[in-house]
Amino acid sequence: MVLNQAQVMLWLGHFLWPFLRITGLFLTAPVFGSSMIPASVKSVMAAAFAAALAMWLPNLPAFPGDPASAIYAGVTQIAFGAMLGMVMQIVISAVASAGEIAGLAMGLSFAELQFRDSPGVTPVLYDIMLWAGLLGFMAAGGPVWLFAAMAHSFQNGVGLGSIASWADLTALGGTLISSAVCLAMPVLAVSLCVNLTVGLTTVFSPQMNLLTIGFPLLILAGLWVMAGSIPYAGHIIAHLMDVGMNAITDMIHG
Repeated sequence: MVLNQAQVMLWLGHFLWPFLRITGLFLTAPVFGSSMIPASVKSVMAAAFAAALAMWLPNLPAFPGDPASAIYAGVTQIAFGAMLGMVMQIVISAVASAGEIAGLAMGLSFAELQFRDSPGVTPVLYDIMLWAGLLGFMAAGGPVWLFAAMAHSFQNGVGLGSIASWADLTALGGTLISSAVCLAMPVLAVSLCVNLTVGLTTVFSPQMNLLTIGFPLLILAGLWVMAGSIPYAGHIIAHLMDVGMNAITDMIHG
């Protein structure tokens, strides 16, 4: 059996197009992109998923044989997969940022940890909310439907999303900040009330200053309100997930 270059590149295309896009997804997506997963395991998973998709996607074009075109195709496919994962990373970061804002408001920002997936030392509440967001993402089947969205991104070929969809992705940064503030708003309100109360009390009783009763009361009230507001945060998190899924849909169908 004699194989020509066109047949070889066609077979390679069935594997390389999904493999490159999955590789980009594994760079940024929550859970998939965790540094706790060894790089060798990620490589094997990406190759296994790409081989499975090669059987499921029969209409993929041949991979470019020209070196310059092949490099360009590889870079763009990895970038597109990374953008798909970045959408959900923004959603998880919004939940984690709410913990950091709440920690700053209640004076608990001095309690820090070195979490492996974080670029540096982060507040404890940031890590707690980050884990809460990751567990909620996994409980909602996020890794499964994120991979399914990546697989369905080939229904219109190997092209990328429109420029408008990529521009919408940049607007998610504002969604991150606004949603994080909304999640931390109960703690911010209580912290303001406690600070005003302690400040007025200090005028009439200087012994009851910020150091003696202010910090303990502020931290206890903030933690109590934060724990009590968690059951009501589902609507904001669900809205974030909807925004993220809509952004991914625009990128896929763009």
